[in-house]
Amino acid sequence: MTPLFQIFANDEDVTAAIADRLVDLTITDEDGLKADRLTITLDNRDRIVAIPPAETKLRVFLGHRETRLTDMGAFVLERRSGRGTPDTMTLVAKAADMASSIRAPRTRAWRDTSLGDIVRTIAAEANLTPAVGTDIAATPYRMIAQSAERDLHLLTRLCAVLDATAKPADGRLVVLRRGAGVTADGEAIPVVPILRHRMERYAWDLGERGKYKSVTAEWSEPATATLHKVTVGDGSPNRRLRQTFGTADEAQRAARAALDRSACGETTVDADLAGFWPQLFAGGLVEFPDLMPEFEGKRFQLTSVEHVFKGGLTTRFESELSA
Repeated sequence: MTPLFQIFANDEDVTAAIADRLVDLTITDEDGLKADRLTITLDNRDRIVAIPPAETKLRVFLGHRETRLTDMGAFVLERRSGRGTPDTMTLVAKAADMASSIRAPRTRAWRDTSLGDIVRTIAAEANLTPAVGTDIAATPYRMIAQSAERDLHLLTRLCAVLDATAKPADGRLVVLRRGAGVTADGEAIPVVPILRHRMERYAWDLGERGKYKSVTAEWSEPATATLHKVTVGDGSPNRRLRQTFGTADEAQRAARAALDRSACGETTVDADLAGFWPQLFAGGLVEFPDLMPEFEGKRFQLTSVEHVFKGGLTTRFESELSA
């Protein structure tokens, strides 16, 4: 199999112009708040490579000559740098969807609304299509203060309480519960099995499981500022959440999510894979049938996926045990 790449700059195919200059190309797909990144390193030994303008829109395709190339997404050029010797130029771009107004700070109040309504409003302002998991879309909020806070940070803050993630991707604003196993449209996300012999390198860590037996969260009555406590679970050690919530339901959800995360522990599996795995993406699910007996029948959520073109074409990932 012959690895192949194709790059368009502002809709112009520039593959041939840089084919003999490409040192490496890495696409990093991360779960949650961090923007997906494209990093390209070019050989600039004679210092004649033209520096592309900032905000150049790049679209990348990866694959093999013998098969169909995979569209890896659109990116906006953000940083250009060079070093020597030998002389190289490095281009760093972020996902095009992350360049929208969703990263601009805003100040406003959200009253008597739901997570779905918040996502739909923010998506419309950023020219994105909202996609919210049906199991969390109706989550109610009496009052949320957004003070000089980016929309994406606000959504991430709300999602943390629900053990969910928010991310712009492919023209959509996607908000899903971690490990839900379904897309925002309700379609099942296929669990990708990864066998040990397909890993060139791997590392696993069982972490500390069940660190807390119970979690306590506080909520405040706006009229009287009276604090109330909600505890989920039973026994010690007990974890107390720092944030004060606006309603008993919000406090209950936050405590439940924190206890569920503690029950899963911090079990992780990281690996470098043999070959190119375009079907892997941050937020997707994998399983390891023959890696360790303790992992049989368990699903892991991908937190980071990197596709690297450097002579060959390979994929590496980081994952954590899904609740």
